[in-house]
Amino acid sequence: MLDEGVSPNHITMTSVLSACNHAGLVDEAKRYFDSMKEMFGIDRTEEHYACMIDLLGRAGKLEDAMELVNSMPFQPNAAVWGALLGASRVHKDPELARMAAEKLFILEPEKSGTHVLLANTYASAGMWDEVSNVRKLMKENKVRKEPAMSWVEMKDKVHTFVVGDKSHPRTQDIYRKLDELGDLMSKAGYDRREKELLLSHHSERLAVAFALISTPAGAPIRVKKNLRICRDCHVAIKFISQIVSREIIVRDINRFHHFKDGTCSCGDYW
Repeated sequence: MLDEGVSPNHITMTSVLSACNHAGLVDEAKRYFDSMKEMFGIDRTEEHYACMIDLLGRAGKLEDAMELVNSMPFQPNAAVWGALLGASRVHKDPELARMAAEKLFILEPEKSGTHVLLANTYASAGMWDEVSNVRKLMKENKVRKEPAMSWVEMKDKVHTFVVGDKSHPRTQDIYRKLDELGDLMSKAGYDRREKELLLSHHSERLAVAFALISTPAGAPIRVKKNLRICRDCHVAIKFISQIVSREIIVRDINRFHHFKDGTCSCGDYW
């Protein structure tokens, strides 16, 4: 843009920061964020702060993220607190998760995702009493969790799966395939924890298993999901793509994930 004599605006900078975010380019994002006013005369907006806080959180720099939140010239919005809550879940910081969730309960009381992420963070920390309290709060406030669903299209027919689904006509074959993948993981040297992740029956893993038994060897697999793919499923599908030598494309609510040879196109930032 600069070479063509076109000056960037606040939307341009949001796009640049978002690109750095999804690529995990922390230093580059900081450089653009810090120089916006000086170099381009662009005032930082809530969107710019949200992108930076999300990036710092994903990178595990939770203290830096909180410092930036505290330095904001306006009240943090739901995007900011949501980014912190998500980062707290990934990096296992239940105290920060609680603080972010309390803000979101005020800003977006109807969103079930806040309760789910908070409960998952507590569960990862072994804080089962707190998990129970979150579920009780959801019941009291009549907050309903949106069910996770995944779809795969096969021969002009859409096959839908939910967690633990056993309604599909090929249920036995699907679960047998997951067991087979678990055995292959053991032979490949993956540890018990990694194997347990694979054998969990989340909707996207059931969809992938069904696609594996319904398509020719080597054919790419395409799955859609209505919510964000969870970290455990992301890890598991990376393993599956390597074990079976398949390309697996998962379209979740945020982006495309292209799994190949044990890696994902998102670089584990999403």
